[in-house]
Amino acid sequence: MASTSGPAEPRVHDDRPTRTFGPPASVVIGTLVTALVFVVVLEFLVIISFVGQRLWRDEALFRDALFTLPLVLWVIVAVLATAVTLRVLTAWLQVDEEGFTLRSLLRTPRTATWQQVGRVIAVRDISRGTSAGEMLDAPDTLYDGVYVMDPADRRMLAVPSRLFGPRAQDMVLQRAREAQVRIDHIDAITPAELRQQVPQAMNFVDRHPQLLLLALVAFYAGHNLLTFIVWGL
Repeated sequence: MASTSGPAEPRVHDDRPTRTFGPPASVVIGTLVTALVFVVVLEFLVIISFVGQRLWRDEALFRDALFTLPLVLWVIVAVLATAVTLRVLTAWLQVDEEGFTLRSLLRTPRTATWQQVGRVIAVRDISRGTSAGEMLDAPDTLYDGVYVMDPADRRMLAVPSRLFGPRAQDMVLQRAREAQVRIDHIDAITPAELRQQVPQAMNFVDRHPQLLLLALVAFYAGHNLLTFIVWGL
């Protein structure tokens, strides 16, 4: 692991317009496909059981809690998947010489000036088993994550390359440098080491993606089993 901090350059006023960044086409397509998988593919047993047996005609529906539970869980999954999809697809990040603004549907807007920023952490590789060859072949402008922290080292903004792309990361770093904000560059670090150095840089899902995956697998397995027991085929 290597970490460097360079001296800030004098701030220079310019007339460049505010840059706005949104999710690239690959993220849009991937998000839509993922939502379809969560709502339809993994819930296929629930859907065919409900539709095939025309359970909307069953008198127990909405009267018997256990009988209604599989449908309620499916509706919850559909609502959550829709909410997450809207948050991702409508996300846009504005960056200029004054500061930044992050907005999207179903999200509280985040706006701050560079004077409110304590430092920016740019991590080129958050090591999750990446080979040395892949690290050497990685583009110079690509970072696994760029984290904007306040003076108390609380995260104000995360700019992942997969969501906004390397141009957004470069613009955040460039504007922070012009505003004389301290920038810490880290070549490689594990999630555990990053959490130890900067506890609030990554949220729970960033630190434990495997646990989230296991929880999703357990939920869908349990939901389908419950559906089979209560509704049958």
